[in-house]
Amino acid sequence: MPILTIPALMSSYVNNQTKIHLSGATIADALNDLYAQYPSIKIHIADKNGKLRRYVNLFLNNTNIKDLNGIETSIQEDDKIILLPSISGG
Repeated sequence: MPILTIPALMSSYVNNQTKIHLSGATIADALNDLYAQYPSIKIHIADKNGKLRRYVNLFLNNTNIKDLNGIETSIQEDDKIILLPSISGG
């Protein structure tokens, strides 16, 4: 199963875990599995239309999914997905 790495700051939404095994054939499937397991994290990742928030970055094996096929990017059993929210400030 692909493994999703979540930053420690968001781990409170997933029972204080930083690594979660997900299932699915695409990033979208994996996210739906994540939301089914931990519904409270969805609002922090997706907007009200279900699209990734603009400050949320997902990497598949060190490549930003924006440079691939977005959430329709295919995933394999041994893939690593990293959730990395953008940091802003001034």
